[in-house]
Amino acid sequence: MCANRREFLGVASGVGLAVSLDALAGVSLIEEDATASPVAPDPNDPNDPNAITDPEHEIGKPYVGWHEGELDLHFIHTGVGENAFHIMPDGTTALVDAGDWDHAHYKDGVAHLPDESRRPGEWIARYISRLRPDLKKIDYVMASHFHTDHIGDGRFGAGMKGLEGDKDYQISGISHVGEFYEFGTAFDRGYPDYSRPTTWAPKERENLVKFWNYAEEKLGLKREKFEVGALDQLKLVNAPEKYDFHVRNVCANGVVWGGEGKENVDYFERYPKNKETNKNENTRSLGFVMQYGAFRFYSGGDASGVILDENGKSVGFEDAIGRAAGPVDVCKANHHSYKDAMTKGFVNAVAPRVFIVCVWDKWHLQDNTASAMCDETPTGYPGPRVMCPTAVHPGNAEMMQDKSWRRRLVEIGGHVVVKVFDGGAKYKVYYLTAKDESMNVELVFGPFDSTGTARAANA
Repeated sequence: MCANRREFLGVASGVGLAVSLDALAGVSLIEEDATASPVAPDPNDPNDPNAITDPEHEIGKPYVGWHEGELDLHFIHTGVGENAFHIMPDGTTALVDAGDWDHAHYKDGVAHLPDESRRPGEWIARYISRLRPDLKKIDYVMASHFHTDHIGDGRFGAGMKGLEGDKDYQISGISHVGEFYEFGTAFDRGYPDYSRPTTWAPKERENLVKFWNYAEEKLGLKREKFEVGALDQLKLVNAPEKYDFHVRNVCANGVVWGGEGKENVDYFERYPKNKETNKNENTRSLGFVMQYGAFRFYSGGDASGVILDENGKSVGFEDAIGRAAGPVDVCKANHHSYKDAMTKGFVNAVAPRVFIVCVWDKWHLQDNTASAMCDETPTGYPGPRVMCPTAVHPGNAEMMQDKSWRRRLVEIGGHVVVKVFDGGAKYKVYYLTAKDESMNVELVFGPFDSTGTARAANA
């Protein structure tokens, strides 16, 4: 059952979201022991730097949840799009993308999880409610770029609600999560006038903007322009003085941060012919680096694609984003690790210990991208690393056979969670089952020492 705004507000008034969701849906959560194990890494190989560890005996139990002083990075797997929810050390929250589209008859897609009884936006809201039962407002919401698998579909979703003044938008993806939560401040690549680098954008942008307009008029949403190079435009809202925490805006609309004391580089303005010919929405993606103490994390939507110079040759756009971001501990893979992303220059610049790959189809883990991420030869970067996709399509089995990088790939699938603790000094990586709502832990990697900030300072 999908609740419209009136029904939700009527039920939720004065109660926590977890209660209101169950009241609307009549669903109880099921706990289930975790028995699955990955093909790799090998937990029994003492020489494998990614051997699965569980010093606190968390495997097979529900996830311990977030506690003050921790940074939780959640990559929520629905099988349909890319969805991330982050809880910062003081409890500040951020939703980064929430995808939805007509995926049911797509032959190369992974399974919808937990099942197809609800749209992804509702599954995402329910996941958030289990983490923070008392939460009513998500402080920040970000649309990395205007593709359906990141923001929702203007033609497909939970339906139109037609309330007076709602601008007649489709409830899908981000706007669907907005049925269950208020949003504080919203960012997308186009606000305020949607003219950069040109006025062109995929049609799904129109639906999201209609939702933004409604939420701004009726629900108290604030919108801000995403300023490339800004430090702490996304900031802690509860106790900013208490934690060494910062967010650097790295890229948007083909503009890449130039570094401290340097001008940003606008690749569309530098090579204006691209404004006439480039219709790749991915090149417009927002990207940022989140730093907590010694820990650094990069996220850049689908940042990828080719921007050409005056001679028609690639300017190495994604490589430039990697250099601007600098070394990190955890990197969310650009464009789902599709074949046009995760260039060697980008990978070597960010050089993470952990790659997170948000997967919803067969083509989201490719040999060329996995080879770049797991290159431990002199052409790559030194140190161990592990690839953590939210799913591995069964059709990839033949492609992966005998690949050297497979020993660095976790094949179990599920929600991936990075927990950063001890003031940012250490972090762990969890796999939670996505087959039901039990939040059971199936794997734990780490704890690892955070080194991103030190490496970035020396880069």
